[in-house]
Amino acid sequence: MAAFHRIAVPHKDILSGNFSNEIYAANLWHVYNKKGSDEYTDAKIFFEKTYLTKNLQSILDSVKMRLDGKGGGHFRSIATRFGGGKTHTLIALYHKCAEWGTIPVVVVGNELDVQTQTIWGAIEEQLTGSTKRLSGQTPRGSEALRKVLEEQDKPVLILIDELLQYITKAEAVKINDTTLAMLTIAFVQELSEAVSNLQNVCVVVTLPSSRNEQFDDERFAILDDKLRKVAGRTRDTVTPVSDMDIPRIIRQRLFSSKDDEIRDRAEGIVKDFVDYCKDESLIPEGMQPSEYRDAFLGSYPFLPHVIDVLYHRWGTIPQFQRARGVLRLLSMVVGSLASSDKQFITLGDFDMNNNAIRQELIEYLDPQFNGVVAKDMAGDGSGAHKVDQMVPDQYRGMRLGTRAAAAIFMYSHSGGAVINGATETEIKRATCVRGIPAAQISEVLNLFRSNLFYLNEEGERYMFTKETNMLKLKVDVMDNLRQKDIEENLRDLVKRNVGHAKSIRTVIWPASPSDVEDSIHIKLAIMKENDYNLIKQIYDKAGESDRIYRNTIFFLTPSDSERGRFMKSLRSKMALERIKKDQGNLKDAKVDALEADLSEESRRLENLVREYYSKLYTPEQRGPDAGRIRPLPGTYNGIDRIVYDHLVDEGMVSTKIGPVALSSQYLSEGEMVETTDLYTTMLSTPGEIRPASKDVLANTISDGVRDGKFGLGSIENGTPKAKFFKEQASASFEPGEVLIHASLCKEKQEQTRHEDGDIGGHRGRSKPHQPRSPQPSSSTIEYPINKDQDRLAFTFNVPEGQVNHISQILLNIASHYKDLRLRVEASDGSMSNHDVEMIREALRQIGAEYDGLP
Repeated sequence: MAAFHRIAVPHKDILSGNFSNEIYAANLWHVYNKKGSDEYTDAKIFFEKTYLTKNLQSILDSVKMRLDGKGGGHFRSIATRFGGGKTHTLIALYHKCAEWGTIPVVVVGNELDVQTQTIWGAIEEQLTGSTKRLSGQTPRGSEALRKVLEEQDKPVLILIDELLQYITKAEAVKINDTTLAMLTIAFVQELSEAVSNLQNVCVVVTLPSSRNEQFDDERFAILDDKLRKVAGRTRDTVTPVSDMDIPRIIRQRLFSSKDDEIRDRAEGIVKDFVDYCKDESLIPEGMQPSEYRDAFLGSYPFLPHVIDVLYHRWGTIPQFQRARGVLRLLSMVVGSLASSDKQFITLGDFDMNNNAIRQELIEYLDPQFNGVVAKDMAGDGSGAHKVDQMVPDQYRGMRLGTRAAAAIFMYSHSGGAVINGATETEIKRATCVRGIPAAQISEVLNLFRSNLFYLNEEGERYMFTKETNMLKLKVDVMDNLRQKDIEENLRDLVKRNVGHAKSIRTVIWPASPSDVEDSIHIKLAIMKENDYNLIKQIYDKAGESDRIYRNTIFFLTPSDSERGRFMKSLRSKMALERIKKDQGNLKDAKVDALEADLSEESRRLENLVREYYSKLYTPEQRGPDAGRIRPLPGTYNGIDRIVYDHLVDEGMVSTKIGPVALSSQYLSEGEMVETTDLYTTMLSTPGEIRPASKDVLANTISDGVRDGKFGLGSIENGTPKAKFFKEQASASFEPGEVLIHASLCKEKQEQTRHEDGDIGGHRGRSKPHQPRSPQPSSSTIEYPINKDQDRLAFTFNVPEGQVNHISQILLNIASHYKDLRLRVEASDGSMSNHDVEMIREALRQIGAEYDGLP
């Protein structure tokens, strides 16, 4: 389908890039003196580019009727908004004078010198070539003026533009006890009286529609009131342009294509977009699709909201002329898109990277908006450009971020007559085309919240202001956060996310080997950093002694790839909390935004911490080996629970062990193994089967004995004796208790039968066996059973700094004896009563009997 510039062909001045002010600034005085561009001085070109509205044609007809002596108003004032077509109407009347055979008199207030020129003197000079009857700074009355007009041999059309500007300047000229301003206002009354009885004379004066449109001074407002009272008694007020005319005025001024041709060629494009808006629920509220289609056909190649925003929002800004300002701005936009393939133009096409367009807009705003545009909208470093790159790949080349930002910027400004800002629906309509789901713009707006500094939200409206938003406040605070505070917040966050798994003991940020206990329990050391040297130290040592239970310790560290995203979120949450603490200077809307942002950031951080702590080191023979874990989508378990579930899922921690696996790995043919040695080996040898608890191993033994996979018994005189085989049994893990290979249990059963009766002429006899201590290495270490040491009683001292080695000695003794009593004698130091009480409590918790504590 064709691009807009092939349907509505721009005028040559637009295609050539000629956007000089004189082309768009209508100046009656320049036209009168044959100066300026042909668009205004050449009558043929002027009317080719002028859309004759119904009201303008009515003004031309009624003035001609008056000049032809056929009646009609003798004194007419044209009152429209600043830039509403007043001067353009006077130029149209001036060009018609040649066609009508009429003498034109042109008075432009801001072109006269109030010190030397008066309006009455200018009228006489243009009609007679000199100033005689109407000379001086005091008007001579209506009779003298009428005589000057009666002497003309042709109809006379007096065109007065910018009258109020002349009067406001004349206020400074003192004449006796009055001013030239007051005398000029009196002259307006005299002029009306003078021409009232002259059938072929007409006066047309332009006035602003509101008193403060051009001047804010109270004195000027008073002068405006006086002028209106005088002119109001005789004036026939007309408005050359209605809102319905504006789209066609713009189209005729900017494009050389005929109006009917444009509508016919654009019908398919318009229908397709209206259907798209209907499907996406983007039809303007209160309009039917057919009404929106008609409006778009009338404004094509601009979407209706383009003209509406410029005229009814920007048009209320002081000094923004709705005629000149809109035409010049739209000419720049059309020129910038002349080589594009766009089918129509929206507010999203106002390219803030185009310096001419940007400066044309900011000229009517506070210069601070230069910084706003540079930071959030224009250039590769702007927030909107960053958002362009964040959308899904299929939309990445469509500049959705910069287009949405441009649309919001255009909706954000007015002279205060309307509510500023754009709704989400308006932004979507100004940004989307067929092929872009409107929902994608919702995601763009969401991305704006974390990338644009000056985009503010008030209710359901988005707008750019000079005031920074919550993001800018947050970034400023983030830049000043102390590293110490960041680390404290991170540690607190980790603490809040552990304690959910009862089957694993967690240590947060251990700094040395002594910070992690050497025990039979499954342990998780959550490290502050991914520091392998410290991990290896903790893995190898428990304080000063070698670590025994290496197979029970896992290390969780931060992931380097997730660090940037996680730390940004953490710092963001800290900054928002600090802003909330000092929120006294925030407006209600920003307080609401702060609460929403803080809630969202908190949720995000709770998820990110699980992804940040995702590098897991597991025990192996050669040392801790790194792997990666990821929480399942939609799960919100604590860090320790995620790790524990991962260990179980991956078989690194066994909540159930099959008897066959136990037998094949630890019981070779004709062998046995002590249950205590088996459990200790599993927990101390890296890479071995790792039961979640002793109960897991006990259940496996019970199942294996019942199913006949192995037997459970003891060593008697160096020979294994199966006490339980193919029957229910429970392991006690007492010294001397052994698991016996099934073949030995069968041999034992056969031997029992031989002892009861002679089979084959001899008694069966078992070969003596010694229990096996399971090790994963190539050689098997066997521990001889020595029944002579059925009791131990000895004393020893503990050298300073060697207390960590005692645990291994005690564990070895405890594995062989049920009754173990210790006596502690400590001197050369002191302990507080509180510390003694802590010892008592610890002994009570393990059910130990004690005496002698002070």
